[in-house]
Amino acid sequence: MSEHTPASSITDHGLYKSLSLSCLGAGHAGSTLCKLLSAHVQINQVINRTHRSAHEAANFIGDGEAIGIDNQSYTDLKSADIWMLTCPDDQLQAVGDSLLTSGVLRSGNIVFHCSGAISSDIFSRAGAVNVSVASLHPVHSFADPKLSLQHFAGTSCAIEGDTSAIEVLSGLFEAIGADLFPIDRDKKALYHASTVMACNNLVSLLELSKLMLSQSGVDIEKYHNPLQAIIYQTLTNYFDTDAQRALTGPISRGDINTIETHLAALERAPDAWRQVYSGLGSIALDISATQGKASTEDLEIMADLLKASTEIVPDVKG
Repeated sequence: MSEHTPASSITDHGLYKSLSLSCLGAGHAGSTLCKLLSAHVQINQVINRTHRSAHEAANFIGDGEAIGIDNQSYTDLKSADIWMLTCPDDQLQAVGDSLLTSGVLRSGNIVFHCSGAISSDIFSRAGAVNVSVASLHPVHSFADPKLSLQHFAGTSCAIEGDTSAIEVLSGLFEAIGADLFPIDRDKKALYHASTVMACNNLVSLLELSKLMLSQSGVDIEKYHNPLQAIIYQTLTNYFDTDAQRALTGPISRGDINTIETHLAALERAPDAWRQVYSGLGSIALDISATQGKASTEDLEIMADLLKASTEIVPDVKG
């Protein structure tokens, strides 16, 4: 793209290939996104802390100049139309400030990051260099980049920022199959907490259920994980219907005796186990109240039982 043509003026998806993109912090997410975007933009620089990691990322992407920023100044970087920051959140402010004060940026450039918890407000110095800023967060787990390449299409992405940046980034990410939705920059932390609940904490919950099963005496190594089928069935029921119709079990039925039995079994369990059981049980009570199966009296009794269970101090004396 011509040095005199700002990236924000490109509106025809067919012209995106004239844009150049540099990535700072090409880990799993950055490398995957660069690989996908390389079919639509020119990958200019792949910038990591060390040249070795940058070289590995560039090899995965199949394009881009590998740069180890520990051995090179930001002022020596080449210009690019779009700058994507996919470094860890705790490094984002420092990396963003270093880029914005480097003198490398040109009027009309786009700078965006892919953090779910931080808004584009972090680029407070952008106005001084007349660049457009945004944040774009894919609701996707990049644990395995090769698998992410196959499954990224259809991924929802939260986007916010300057209108001109959103226009270009929306076109680019739609080209790789993203499903974009707007997010209020002032509520990104709560938004990101919801994705952590759905992804990271779901893994924790599944692992906790397996630990409890193992502690009950079930040989998971011999019998695989007997919970797998009901996990899949529950997820299917939830996504095919809703929480009200998907919730089953003792809280849904108002089965007080079963809840008491569970809590008694958890009295000597680690505190975290009891806290999770009771906390999620309280959410289940709210859902159960909309089902109309359990009486109000039963729901209140179960609520008291769950609350009391979190205040138990186990007797650890021999």
